[in-house]
Amino acid sequence: MMLLAKFLPADKYSVTLACACNKSLNQWCRQFMELGVQVQRLKVLHKHDPRHYFYLRKLLPHFDLVHAHVWNPASCRFAMLAADKTPLVITEHDPFLLTGIKGWLKKKLVKNVKAIITASTAAKKLVLEQDASLEPLIHVIYNGIDIEEFRNQCVLENENEYKLANLARSLNDKIILCAAELHERKGQKFLIEAMKKIIAEFPNAILALAGEGSRRKFYEKLALPIKNNVVFLGRRKDIAKLMTVSDVFVLPSVREAFGLVILEAAVAGVPTVATRVGGIPEIIEDLKTGLLVDSQNPDHLAEAVIKILKNPAPSALLAKAAKERVEKRFNAREMALKTAEIYEKVIANR
Repeated sequence: MMLLAKFLPADKYSVTLACACNKSLNQWCRQFMELGVQVQRLKVLHKHDPRHYFYLRKLLPHFDLVHAHVWNPASCRFAMLAADKTPLVITEHDPFLLTGIKGWLKKKLVKNVKAIITASTAAKKLVLEQDASLEPLIHVIYNGIDIEEFRNQCVLENENEYKLANLARSLNDKIILCAAELHERKGQKFLIEAMKKIIAEFPNAILALAGEGSRRKFYEKLALPIKNNVVFLGRRKDIAKLMTVSDVFVLPSVREAFGLVILEAAVAGVPTVATRVGGIPEIIEDLKTGLLVDSQNPDHLAEAVIKILKNPAPSALLAKAAKERVEKRFNAREMALKTAEIYEKVIANR
């Protein structure tokens, strides 16, 4: 959302962000305001608070178009309901199947939608499996990153010093980084299990898990037998720097609509191992820009990571090819321009 606000053509679009008044969003909102974005804070208690609808109902008539970012299929329902007279575009970020009352409600609300954006062809397929009639509305626009900004974040004055301070016991340690929410769908369980086999080949390997989530305590318990080789970093704001000093980045997802963090790993220049699920194969070409493995398979994960660590020169070529691919195909500016094309069509046909 912030990248769209930053890269949408300023001569055509005036952007306003509407979000809850939670204190945890204050810094995020300040970043939008620094981009010149107006921010409307809704006085709601939680995501189920029906006052969302009434606030948005008053707000939306002042706009030409609403873009709702649907993080899971049941989210943004108040915005979708309130936008019956304002052209509505939605981005389906993780379109897994809904059942029961939520599934019924989503089918009713999606009738208000003028265009649906998915971040991958795989995500588009999931949407169509739930409702094939939506085919004419769907546009695939790959997520992008602000490559120049992320490249700047990767810069370190002293990489060795940073590595020792944040990840390693010695400079010889091999750092395996995973940056993702600690959740079942991200598959860290299988990566922790894979570490047992990796350690047999590289006793100095350290798995660094960056992120927080509901499964942290479970994963900490699972990692106890190899606790000297696993570190839980918590939520970090220096992911770019962590990637820069890592030997391999791993995303062991069970379900993944796209995999934005893989783009970041590519720009950071770290070779990547990821699972062959969702939109990931649309980012990584196996054996060309990274290694793809079967999901929920610790042995395959271990074999791929070991292959990267044993072959630094070929692995560096994979990372270089990935970086070139991302810079060419997954730029945030391109993402914003393609999104703007959809806005133009929707507004023209209102």
